[in-house]
Amino acid sequence: MIRKLMLLGVLMTFLSATTFASAGEVFITPNGTKYHKEDCRLIKNKGSLTKVDKERAVKDGYGPCKKCFAEDIAGGTSEDTQKQSKEKSKKEKQG
Repeated sequence: MIRKLMLLGVLMTFLSATTFASAGEVFITPNGTKYHKEDCRLIKNKGSLTKVDKERAVKDGYGPCKKCFAEDIAGGTSEDTQKQSKEKSKKEKQG
């Protein structure tokens, strides 16, 4: 019984830590349409990164990076952000 409780405690700690990590700050580039983690290998010019809140990035039309935020894409949260990302790209091309 004690082992089960300890295992449950460890599992709850892990789940809360991963939720906290995904709700934090992300990085965007001036010309990009995706938000990234700081160490993402797909970022070409790391000197031009801007740190923003993840909710703000989504609100501004950025979508998740397919490499460093694969869990967002797999979770189905990217459908709306992909639409917003396309709209942002269109606006940038027009203006």
